[in-house]
Amino acid sequence: MQLAEIHYLNVMEKGMYKIAWCPLCEQGWVVIVKDKQTSQLYAYCTECETEWNDPAKGIKEESCLPFGAFGQFVPPTFEEISKSDWYKYIKESDNEQQTD
Repeated sequence: MQLAEIHYLNVMEKGMYKIAWCPLCEQGWVVIVKDKQTSQLYAYCTECETEWNDPAKGIKEESCLPFGAFGQFVPPTFEEISKSDWYKYIKESDNEQQTD
């Protein structure tokens, strides 16, 4: 199992905050994750592993980061997301906590 697959399974176990359908691969959800070393929140495609770091630029092909810009990630808490600019972009949550 590859490292990205392990991260994905970890996110799946703890719930995801979905913000968009990936415009690059058109096969996966873009979810909010947290960089393990810096604690920076960013968006990550669960299929093609594309990353975005600026919600104001949108989840578009032209605003994605170079592959592997971030390192390992962990699922952020609802509280961490609610204090970030990513919060208003949540479309769906697999968590029990409300996002409204």
